[in-house]
Amino acid sequence: MKKKSIPEVYLFFYFLTFIIGGIVLLNVPKGDYELFINRHHFLLADLFFSLVTHIGDGLIFLAVFPVLLLYRFAHGLLCVFNAAIHMVLSVILKRMVFVHSPRPAEFFKDIDLVEIAGVPMYHWHSFPSGHTATAFALMTMLAMLYPKRHRLQVVFLLVAVLVGFSRVYLMQHFIADVLAGSVIGVSSAFAARVIVRNYFKGKPYKKGLLRKKKVALSELKPGFQPVRIRIRPWKWPF
Repeated sequence: MKKKSIPEVYLFFYFLTFIIGGIVLLNVPKGDYELFINRHHFLLADLFFSLVTHIGDGLIFLAVFPVLLLYRFAHGLLCVFNAAIHMVLSVILKRMVFVHSPRPAEFFKDIDLVEIAGVPMYHWHSFPSGHTATAFALMTMLAMLYPKRHRLQVVFLLVAVLVGFSRVYLMQHFIADVLAGSVIGVSSAFAARVIVRNYFKGKPYKKGLLRKKKVALSELKPGFQPVRIRIRPWKWPF
């Protein structure tokens, strides 16, 4: 990992989004926003969010890991530690600490909710949102790998936010669950960054499975010369 691999733009907009989410959460009783969203479903959004939410599946790291490994072993290790940390934290909180935390389907069991075909409704282990933690862990890691691509960082954050919102839209989690999941995801990515920077910073980890072929000057074609382009100053025609 490079020393300057902190995605500043990503973090700025993440904390801005988190603060707005926190303000929203404090202003109304639990469940009011979730019910409002559930009453305003429409077909295109149902299809979109039922697909986007799969970006938060834990198996997505299995698809990203070999790609990162091709270019740099350190990036592959970052992916491994990132996946392991956020998944362990999510499982501990969901299965051991907040075991009896009800999901919207259980919380609103006396209310007829809009359900989407093919999307199962779970009732317990609501806090935190595991899909949101996975999405933010992945997107924060990708933003770290492109610290100077600010627009790309905004795209990564937007994807993570959409995954988090999809969990509320599909009535799988409350907003508080999503906010907590985002904190776990971002924190796990930075924890993995610290581990890789401190313990896997040698030259072997800067290589990848793809070997870069170096071409010697003697192997270049005879008569090869670099092309020089001269740019003349513009002169007005009058």
